Amino acid sequence: MNNLNSPELIEAVRIWTGWGQSLTPKRDDDRVVNHFGNVVAAKLLPLIKSLEEDFYSSDARLVAADIEEMEQLASQQFKLKHPSIAGEIVKVFAWCYTFDWK
Repeated sequence: MNNLNSPELIEAVRIWTGWGQSLTPKRDDDRVVNHFGNVVAAKLLPLIKSLEEDFYSSDARLVAADIEEMEQLASQQFKLKHPSIAGEIVKVFAWCYTFDWK
């Protein structure tokens, strides 16, 4: 999947992280499988995890003065790697990142 703006990928990232369903990030492969089926999930999950890894490669947690700056820096660094990424995906990964590194 090359379209980092596809509605399917955006929805899969939301489902996988628990965005809008949980107060805290709860990554769950089974939710993606249950929603999309095995075949589609098998394509989406590796991409989601690779994108998350790219987001988490940010050093923002080490250099930011506060959580807002951490979110901004990590998001900017991620968008440099993936300029065509959907803003919603950036927002969801920033939620996870700032929660994990608060």
